[in-house]
Amino acid sequence: MQELRAISFTERELMTAIVEFTGRLNRKLPVGMVKDPVIVEGPPITVQLPIEDDYGKMHEATFAEMEVAAALVSYCMTRKIRMPAKAEKVLQIISGAATLVIWLGEQEVGAQRKKATLRNR
Repeated sequence: MQELRAISFTERELMTAIVEFTGRLNRKLPVGMVKDPVIVEGPPITVQLPIEDDYGKMHEATFAEMEVAAALVSYCMTRKIRMPAKAEKVLQIISGAATLVIWLGEQEVGAQRKKATLRNR
């Protein structure tokens, strides 16, 4: 048996997650106002961040599926949203929203059940 959890993100949360993540990696984004992200359903999934500079010129930063998933995991960790370390985390687009799908395999669920049993004794 497997457990499935899903966390959906608004466009603002997705944008914030990516911008914060690029800052941690010292990856430079063009200077300017970040617009709403554009999700390109794949495969593979990509997210484009349009950025308008002070002169009205549009720039675009594109992020791969794995980068976006890592940014969303980091976003959750920063905000103390509990997430199992050993679970498989996959980015999917559900109803047009970036969604982090978390799969807990049999080993993970079994280990949690065993710990709970040991505490009750």
